[in-house]
Amino acid sequence: MSMIGKLRQVSEFDLAKYKKNPAQMLRALAEAQQPSGGAGFTALRETLQQSPVVKKMLEFRQQQKVLSREEQAELQQETMKLMKQAVQTHKEGLGKVSAGGLQSAGTPTVVELDLHKSWHCLHFMFTGKVEDTDGTPLGDAILGGTEIGGEDADTGYGPPRALTPSQVRNVAAALAEFPINRKAQEFDPAAAEMAGIYVARHEAEELTEYFGQLRSFYDDAARKGHAVLLWIE
Repeated sequence: MSMIGKLRQVSEFDLAKYKKNPAQMLRALAEAQQPSGGAGFTALRETLQQSPVVKKMLEFRQQQKVLSREEQAELQQETMKLMKQAVQTHKEGLGKVSAGGLQSAGTPTVVELDLHKSWHCLHFMFTGKVEDTDGTPLGDAILGGTEIGGEDADTGYGPPRALTPSQVRNVAAALAEFPINRKAQEFDPAAAEMAGIYVARHEAEELTEYFGQLRSFYDDAARKGHAVLLWIE
């Protein structure tokens, strides 16, 4: 089972709600894992099933009719055209997905960052530690924060943790000053592996790329005055 590091921006108002009602936080996190919703895909499937092209294909199959190359090519072109139109319509109804997060039509933007399996290497690069945060803003960037919800809010590897807007600003400032190019080149995968880092073998280019995403995420959150939820799933 993979261990994926994730972060999400939340308002102070939402953070206060989540602290009072962790179940509401878990529902919000779960809903984001399926942003498009099952209903949307059901509608897309029904649209395709009702199309003349698909009906023609099903009719030929039932009749066991052997198509000529020209007929096959024509059907394939019509099918691809239909698929593109249906998917485009589906996307327009859902809203836009950006590098920062998901924005569904008529709903506030959810800004979430997925560090995939790089999170532990980044933390080790920041602190030299495997688990502890070391009490610095850099240590807080991935494994910091105060737990919310206890065991009942376990997302797979413990409950989510939260950084306050003040802590977020401190992390953003620390990341802005971090010498990533030098540190990424100095990173020793063998030492990380020996220390017990999860997926220790990351190249300098990968660490630099994920660090850039993390820095941009915190910079954006700090400018907005947001808190941040962190968790491993």
